[in-house]
Amino acid sequence: MDFARLYGVAEIIVPLLVFVAVSLHKFRTGMVASWKEEAEAYRGKVERQSEELAALHAEVRALRRENAELRAQIAELLSR
Repeated sequence: MDFARLYGVAEIIVPLLVFVAVSLHKFRTGMVASWKEEAEAYRGKVERQSEELAALHAEVRALRRENAELRAQIAELLSR
C-alpha cells in the first residue's frame, strides 16, 4: 500500500473517528446530566413524602389519643 492511498484512507477515517468520539462524549455528558436531574427530582420527592409521612404520623397519634379519651368517656357514661 503506498502512502497516497494510506493518506486517503486516513483522511476519511480520522474525521470519522473524531466525529464518533465527540458524539459519544456528548451522549455520555447528556446521560450524566439527565441522570443527575432524575436523581435530584427523586430526592425532592422522597423529602416531600417523608415530611407528609411525619405529618400523618402526628395526626394518627393525635387521633389515637382522642380515641382513647372518648373511649374513657364512654366507659364512664356506661358505668353510671
